[in-house]
Amino acid sequence: MERKGTYIAYDATGVADSVNSNQHTFKQLDVWQQSYPERFKFTNMEGIRFSQTHSNPLDSTLKTYMLKEMEAADNMLVIASPVTNTESEILNWQISRGVNRFHLPVIIAYWGLDRIDDETIKRYWAWLPQKLKKYISNASWARMAHIPLTKDKLERALNTYSRSRQTYPWNTTTIF
Repeated sequence: MERKGTYIAYDATGVADSVNSNQHTFKQLDVWQQSYPERFKFTNMEGIRFSQTHSNPLDSTLKTYMLKEMEAADNMLVIASPVTNTESEILNWQISRGVNRFHLPVIIAYWGLDRIDDETIKRYWAWLPQKLKKYISNASWARMAHIPLTKDKLERALNTYSRSRQTYPWNTTTIF
């Protein structure tokens, strides 16, 4: 199967408020994808829009769609921000399936930061979904890279970490 881009793990269910959610970030990613289609290919932007009004995030139709998109993806992007719902059942489910079932390298992009260092993970630990915290603490086999959410860093990380090319972050705390 040909891999086709980046799966974005998200929790946008029933969220129309772009101030108190990551909707503004998803909109920015959509703009980058439309402006630079040769650089950014997100496989499930339609799913994010669909889930905004979807009443049951764990509905089998939505889960089936997500699994199909993850299977075709080359890597996974997770946005870490102060408004990320770290307890979200659907967000943590997506991360779990992406890592355990599809062995996707995960790129964790920290919103609002221009650069990060080794202390960033500790400082912004509260921004991380529960599954990521678990993998960082207990699963050295899970491959994750941490980046600031800037267009250039995101582009380089997405082009570097690839399931199809088998290039992965070194461990769960790789800073890129």
